Amino acid sequence: MIPNDFRIAMCNSLRIGPFGTPHSAQAAGQEWLIVSRSGPEGALLQISDTGVAKSPDSDEPPADLSERNTILALLAEPDASAPQFLMVRHLPPGVQVAGTFFPADGAARLTQGEQGLGLKAFGRHAHTSGMTVGRLILHDIPDPAPSYDAAVNWHFDAEERRFAAAP
Repeated sequence: MIPNDFRIAMCNSLRIGPFGTPHSAQAAGQEWLIVSRSGPEGALLQISDTGVAKSPDSDEPPADLSERNTILALLAEPDASAPQFLMVRHLPPGVQVAGTFFPADGAARLTQGEQGLGLKAFGRHAHTSGMTVGRLILHDIPDPAPSYDAAVNWHFDAEERRFAAAP
């Protein structure tokens, strides 16, 4: 059974590709994510990039990882052994995320393996940045995006790793 409340580091194999053809993502390397689940019945899933690439020399995440850009996904299928989540373009009222909210379309699924939790997700984004009250925000924009060449799809295949950082 997958817990409803956690914050963990995950080693992610990230593949990216063109916005309009999500099936054509190419291998792009490995990075560190921070993934957390919270809320009533574990209904909120935060998937955060850290801006830190995984070193080929170590399977342990750096202790100073922190959330940079965060995708929020809402529980869609509450299967205790493999819950599935739907990513959102707008934060629900009263919900805050660690780091900068990153609007996205896509889905994520958590699984439990022998080594810990796993995450498989795919999605895409097209947005532009701005500032509100001195804080960076990302605005969702329509398809096709005005800066369509910067819009991409991505696929995550991540596995839990021991993480010493405090929540």
